Amino acid sequence: MTSLPRSTPEEQGVPSAALLSLVQRWEERGLEPHGLTVLRHGHVVAAGTWRPWTPDGPRLVYSVSKTFTSCAVGFAVAEGLLRLEDRLVDLFPEAAASAGPRAAALTLHDVLAMRTGHHVDTLGDWRTRPADFPTRFLGLEPEEEPGWFVYHNGATLMAALAVQQRSGQRLLDYLRPRLLDPLGVQDAAWQNHDGFDLGYSGLHVTTDTLARLGQLLLRDGRWDGRQVLPEGWAATMTTVHTDTSPHPETVDWQQGYGYQVWRCRHDAWRADGAYGQFSVLVPGSDLVVALTSCTERTQETLDAIWEELLPALSDAPLPADPDGVAALEAYLAEAALPAPGPLGPAAGPGPWSFTHEPTEELPRLTRVEVAAAPDGGHELTLHERGEPLVVPCTPDGWPQPVAGPWAASGGWVSPDTFEARVVAVAGPHALHLRCRDGAVTGTWNGVPLGGPLISLQQVPRP
Repeated sequence: MTSLPRSTPEEQGVPSAALLSLVQRWEERGLEPHGLTVLRHGHVVAAGTWRPWTPDGPRLVYSVSKTFTSCAVGFAVAEGLLRLEDRLVDLFPEAAASAGPRAAALTLHDVLAMRTGHHVDTLGDWRTRPADFPTRFLGLEPEEEPGWFVYHNGATLMAALAVQQRSGQRLLDYLRPRLLDPLGVQDAAWQNHDGFDLGYSGLHVTTDTLARLGQLLLRDGRWDGRQVLPEGWAATMTTVHTDTSPHPETVDWQQGYGYQVWRCRHDAWRADGAYGQFSVLVPGSDLVVALTSCTERTQETLDAIWEELLPALSDAPLPADPDGVAALEAYLAEAALPAPGPLGPAAGPGPWSFTHEPTEELPRLTRVEVAAAPDGGHELTLHERGEPLVVPCTPDGWPQPVAGPWAASGGWVSPDTFEARVVAVAGPHALHLRCRDGAVTGTWNGVPLGGPLISLQQVPRP
């Protein structure tokens, strides 16, 4: 991947101290940042990754996937494969018979802007094949006329299926030569079923890639002097098409919705994925903040940007601040997810076995085994779905480098209590285990939406 141009923050009118305050505020308030890239005037002014995550590791970005799907629709429209005014019943004629009058009127524009008139997401607890989903979608008659907003994974899936059926390619393959390669994105994977990428979620890319996406939209679809997105499509994506003012969430959910992106205060826009995956672009400040994290407190995350960073920006370069730059870089260099501790010796030589009673949060975990390792750490064996998952567990911080999809840190916090955090580095999720008296309890930092099994948290296979 070609590196983005880098600069000191002050050269781009950003105080290093403001960036440090932003990061510290996220940490102090428990918003759990995992990766950060900040661009000003197209230059990287801050970048960091919290161990055990790695800068070049693709990770699940949840609904930021939707913004990439919107880009794919833009290419398909420009190539004549689709039109925004196309009715879904015409795009999916095999499903048209299931549509009532309101569903029959829905267009590609309506699903992109999430203005279908449904009161609830049509995806629901969907388990049917993607090819069969249009029949389900069109058979669920909207309660309102088009224009009514509800956050709607099923709508995005319909747009994603339209691109894939008309192009004959998976979204990832369709976007590779048109978007990913021009942006210099090498590592990307997308969860798929029966040859169809999900569209509404499932994309795995790096934090750096989220920054590139934001910069592309900020520059009206241009990259390195080349028009990558079809001309005008970035502006179309970042135009309010649907009123979200009645949204039950807080103020930055109520500013309007474009094509698979949210409008924010300060005339900003964001690609937004569950548990704090963001690409925030602020055109008036020529600013992009890309963040991967694990939090459900979106408003607090955004407020920190609005209050710590935006007021501190200068239109002109600032005086050099080598001490501020050094403090920011040192802080980010040491950034890590907290691990259990302090640690001490065990009460006996082991190995140890701990049973788990199924819970809603961990329905398939049955047992955890702990064995001492020759390097002074431990080896954890987690049993879920009948498949043992073996993860080395380091006693002091996190392993470097991380070997495999999981990393664990922990040990004996008392002679009879073993604690560990098991991190799925391909996404935002970490599992905290507490083993004592032959039993284990487990809690997620955020329950994975695709299924609460640690073994599922991997980069999808091609």
